[in-house]
Amino acid sequence: MRFAYTEGNLAQGLDSQRRVKTSPTTFGSINSADNVKQTTELDDSTDRKAGQVMTRFMEYMNNPEEQARTDDWNFRFSESNEGAAFNMAKMNGGQLPGEGEEANA
Repeated sequence: MRFAYTEGNLAQGLDSQRRVKTSPTTFGSINSADNVKQTTELDDSTDRKAGQVMTRFMEYMNNPEEQARTDDWNFRFSESNEGAAFNMAKMNGGQLPGEGEEANA
């Protein structure tokens, strides 16, 4: 009987056998960790602890094209019906025009 395995499959099988042979049978030992491969760089500067808000703010402040695009969007929103209602609600303490009148009637 002849088996046709690729070199990748053979290497993976040998690596698995080696790991099983060298892995300790006890749980919780400190220096006998399994073969762990780090998938992310720990010193990656794009991973910000402040979250996405600060990343977005830094992109806005440092990129003139992004600043122009965002300012254009804000201007267009303020000129729309939804933007006018939003600005009116901001000035009325969060209530849209006519909402406070129904409660007083």
